[in-house]
Amino acid sequence: MSAAGAPEVPIYAQCARTGIPALVTPECVSKDDERAPAIHCTNIAVAGGVRYSTWFGGSYEGSIDTKIWFSKNVDGKWTKPRDIAGNKEGEEVVYWNPVLFIPDRSRPQELHVFFKKFTPIPVWVTFWTSSSDGGETWSVARELVPGLDGKGGRGPQKNPPIVLSNGDWLSVGSYEVTNPPGSEAYGVWDAWSDTAPRPGPGDDFKQGDKWIRSDLIELPSDRGKADGSFPGEGVIQPGVWESRDKPGHCHMTMRSSVGCIIQADSTDYGRTWGPAYRTSLPNNNSGHCVTILRDGRVVWAGNYQTQNWGPRTPLCLAISEDDGKTWKLWATLEDAPPPDDFKRVIALETGIVNDGRSEFS
Repeated sequence: MSAAGAPEVPIYAQCARTGIPALVTPECVSKDDERAPAIHCTNIAVAGGVRYSTWFGGSYEGSIDTKIWFSKNVDGKWTKPRDIAGNKEGEEVVYWNPVLFIPDRSRPQELHVFFKKFTPIPVWVTFWTSSSDGGETWSVARELVPGLDGKGGRGPQKNPPIVLSNGDWLSVGSYEVTNPPGSEAYGVWDAWSDTAPRPGPGDDFKQGDKWIRSDLIELPSDRGKADGSFPGEGVIQPGVWESRDKPGHCHMTMRSSVGCIIQADSTDYGRTWGPAYRTSLPNNNSGHCVTILRDGRVVWAGNYQTQNWGPRTPLCLAISEDDGKTWKLWATLEDAPPPDDFKRVIALETGIVNDGRSEFS
């Protein structure tokens, strides 16, 4: 999977554009909250005319005062953020990466939030909490996959699961192992999928109680070598969609260390995946999202940058009308330049070191 023969990532000024005007309306969910001066991993879900949002926040990413925060927009106004998970008295646990999920849009009051606990990142464990009243009350958080099988963080890593056409929930996740100092790559990263099957007749489990993990996405054998076909850490934090007109055909897009979004495809509802390949979408080793619209178009959100650990700006939307084969830039949401002294994002296994300026990811 070398760059030779792979789709070229056009530079920002020359990339194809849709020509469709996009109405971008900035809106603050939370601002200058002294309880959480540094926040990250905000996500949003909409159902029943209500917008819901979650994020993690504290003194800084990786601090023991981080909590999982929640707010919802009712009648055009966001509620005061409140924490739905965090340390109890005597605990010193770090919280990360909440993922908001509404499996049934006809029942918008039923919400799930997945999140990670512990530090450093390689020892993450995924927990989840649920609400049946639109976020007014939440269940006691429990491990998504108890025991050794759950170590490293099962289920969704950053992006929400999807409900497949067969009723299964498909989640895409990843894990990160840190290399010793002086290694060619900062770490070894891999991605997979996790499926929560829909219970059938005679089954005695509820959906979400059982998760089936796929094999790791296949990367080149020379991965991690500076002079190889796939230098750097690998792939993490996938997004996923199912083709509208091809049930069971699923597509996983992954953050990578090689300057572009990496993709893998499945024809069996995400139970198995083909080898990874490069796409024409840029990636700076930062998070991204993908989602499919009702009309079958696919939307990608991410930074239009190709430098590994490069600046996390601008933040753009691209759209595909052919199920992810080709993409056109649709809108630029944020485009503040990075600080003059910026060189690269500093990543540690205890979190990103960031001054908070010009990071849109």
